[in-house]
Amino acid sequence: MRKIKLPKGFLAGGLHCGVKKKRKDLALFYSVKRCKVAALFTRNLVKAAPVIVAQKQLKKKGFARAVLVNSGNANCMTGRRGVEDAKKMAKTAAKLLKVPADEVLVSSTGIIGKFMPMKPIIKGVKELVDALSPYGLINAADGIMTTDRFRKIVTRTFTAGGKKVVMTGVAKGAGMIEPNMATMLCYVLTDLNITSGALKKALKSGTEVSFNSITVDGDMSTNDTVMVLANGEAGNRAMTETGRDFAAARKNLAEILTELARMIVRDGEGASKFIEVNVYGARTDSDAKKIAMSIADSLLVKCAVLGEDPNWGRVGAAAGSSGAFVDPERMEITLDGVKFFSRGKAANPSRKKKAHVFKKKNSDITVNLNAGKGAAAFFSCDISKKYIAFNAHYSS
Repeated sequence: MRKIKLPKGFLAGGLHCGVKKKRKDLALFYSVKRCKVAALFTRNLVKAAPVIVAQKQLKKKGFARAVLVNSGNANCMTGRRGVEDAKKMAKTAAKLLKVPADEVLVSSTGIIGKFMPMKPIIKGVKELVDALSPYGLINAADGIMTTDRFRKIVTRTFTAGGKKVVMTGVAKGAGMIEPNMATMLCYVLTDLNITSGALKKALKSGTEVSFNSITVDGDMSTNDTVMVLANGEAGNRAMTETGRDFAAARKNLAEILTELARMIVRDGEGASKFIEVNVYGARTDSDAKKIAMSIADSLLVKCAVLGEDPNWGRVGAAAGSSGAFVDPERMEITLDGVKFFSRGKAANPSRKKKAHVFKKKNSDITVNLNAGKGAAAFFSCDISKKYIAFNAHYSS
């Protein structure tokens, strides 16, 4: 992969310090200037120590200079010691970077319930600070991965106030993916000059159509984190929550998050097929999302896609169990462009048309409720024997 230059004023790096046996397991993102930060975290009541610490830091201050990330150990359900370890990681990086400790945020991902191996991490942080580079994103992307099969990096360039703005996102995630984010970490770095309120608004709306619209296995993680750091180095006038420039910034952020979300689903543990569920004609957008999520999260639907079985009845059943309004006398179900059910009756497509359904890597499930203007999309994948085999021995 070619080198990727970070947005103006950012440096990054990643290396292997010893948390994992071989793969890189430590990453650092750093800005030469203070960044406004917008962040969202897991809704799981069991939160990892770094999530707890980061939430307190951002509530108190609202900006940061760096994010230190380790993979291989979640630092979750580790009690007071886990919190102290997260703080020690931040303090170590802060001292070497010569910034306040509360301006360094920490994230972790990996196995739950094990104490952090602090000696190799502290040693690794020292090496990592020396290795920071404006071209260090690929190493950083490697450093945050756990079961990922490939890096997830997306960059967009646009104009704001006559100034060129660069926005780059990097993420990890493959398993324990459930709506309301996933077992994922995501960091978006941008040289955009934007107010805190506008940044938070853009992140919230972008997350709703991306990380809150994906599912792999229905399990909610303890470490979910998505952060946007904006250092203002592009030199545009501070962007507020209105106007054409803000619309462009919000659109680009949403596109970055959505593309990263798609990558996470495509990389689902043991997955062989990507599934896009589109629901429209619902009474409301909220109803459409409930129905799309119910279909995307259905194990029976996932099995049908894996087995290349156009079992449209499972789609209808999942839609009906969503809790949203569904009238089968109006509903239409289409699989990979082939209509199987229309307004209360089976459509009975030809054997030739059926033969092409769910055969490709990308599968499409479309449901029209014919009950309103609500619409939503959800991204999912099949569940295979590889997923079961992999997760049956994850911690051993």
